[in-house]
Amino acid sequence: MNNDTTLTQGSGAPETFWGHPRQLWTLLAVTVGFNFSFYGFRAYLAPYIAEQFYGTLSAAAAQRHADLLASGFLALMYATPIAGGYVADKILGEVRALAISLWLLIPALLLMTLPDLFGFEVGLALLALSVGLSIPLTVLIGRNYADNDPRREGGYTLFYLAINLGSFIAPFVCADFVGHRYGYRWGFVAAAAGELVAALIFQLRLRKLRPLAPRNVKFERPHAALWVLLAIGVLVMPTALLLSRPQILGWIMYALMAVLVLYFVVSCIRRGDRVQTQRYVALLLLFVALVVFWTFSFQGVTSLNFFAKDYVNAPFNYTLFQSANPLYILIFAPLMALIWPWLGKRGKDPSTPRKFGIGLVLVALSYGVMVAGIRFGTAADGKIGWGVLAGCYLAQTIGELALNPIGYGLVGLLAAPEEASFAMGGWFFGVALAYQLAGWIATLTTGSSGGAQSGIAGYEHVYLRMFVVGIGASLVYLLGAPQIRKLMHGVH
Repeated sequence: MNNDTTLTQGSGAPETFWGHPRQLWTLLAVTVGFNFSFYGFRAYLAPYIAEQFYGTLSAAAAQRHADLLASGFLALMYATPIAGGYVADKILGEVRALAISLWLLIPALLLMTLPDLFGFEVGLALLALSVGLSIPLTVLIGRNYADNDPRREGGYTLFYLAINLGSFIAPFVCADFVGHRYGYRWGFVAAAAGELVAALIFQLRLRKLRPLAPRNVKFERPHAALWVLLAIGVLVMPTALLLSRPQILGWIMYALMAVLVLYFVVSCIRRGDRVQTQRYVALLLLFVALVVFWTFSFQGVTSLNFFAKDYVNAPFNYTLFQSANPLYILIFAPLMALIWPWLGKRGKDPSTPRKFGIGLVLVALSYGVMVAGIRFGTAADGKIGWGVLAGCYLAQTIGELALNPIGYGLVGLLAAPEEASFAMGGWFFGVALAYQLAGWIATLTTGSSGGAQSGIAGYEHVYLRMFVVGIGASLVYLLGAPQIRKLMHGVH
């Protein structure tokens, strides 16, 4: 099938809007609603868990339990797309898989309003399993264009902006306007309403979207969707039980990561291709940098969110700090997109390993900002000014823009062609692993689980160690960039 715009009006001219296929704008609207629902409740998830379900414990113990449950859920949510992508590719087809995902997310969010912990965990489990089927959304964006269509890059830029538009608006609506005023349980209802809008838009345009996906007879089997739904139903309870045991979930995540690495080691040995083996070594080294970066950055969901709630003087609700990252991306992403080509024309565009090092420097410096703010800017009431946390998020966002956009394209260039999709799943799994590690680090800020201090001093102690480790890791990649680049064999 020709991936260029195939749907036409009566005149035969492609249906376009602002120079892009109309189907793209439908998918962008779905993207805004989908990310609105996720980032709407993520803005207050860990503090809500601590207050709603662990309120009878000490503040430190409640925070520790909440950090582990929230990070375990988010890790699982980023791990399920590996299986969800397989189901979309082999059983349901991309369009049907995405439709089922969008509709299942609504009851999942509504289950999260239940006042008992297990009911809440069932909602988390259903949401994590349902999100796995949403991975075709990214693929369908690209299917609006032929491979050589010059508009393709612009389409993905609009997709990136749609993600951040939804995540910027969500905390204002779900967390502040609804949750802060009427109770955070109702924030999940607001998130479900955003998801309902996304599902309706997708459903109403389904007939127009179907031609985007490859045609395959096996996707037309009438009972395929029923079997997938039954499988999800069977897995919900075991998944909820797993979420209630975050330590076991953590060990499973680490074991799966070990299996993934072992798979590629065996694959390299069997292939006997020296160049491809060295490219996989380079990919693994960059994968480690990715995990370190996101482990540090995801403190925004756990420890930094609690810090904002308890130790920051701000003229607004603490949940609005969750809008800082997408706001900065909306402002600075276009600028960063211009800087790299400008440097490239002058022969000064940093190599990919060096950009990963830059990302690590910036995320490390973000915690240097926090340490300085705590050490020198704590007022008599024991709190710091909101500008410190805003500066921390700014440094992290610039680091993200240096590192993240190039990562996904890098996988396709370094992985063997027959393993590219699986390698991409492994790259996503690195984000899941980072969430898991982020939860463990966040528990240290409470003074338990190995943390030496508590209160605001506990945060300073942990953030100082993160700053030192981050700077050390960044130096490895900044100084070792030429050696890593040699392993990449021609990939910049």
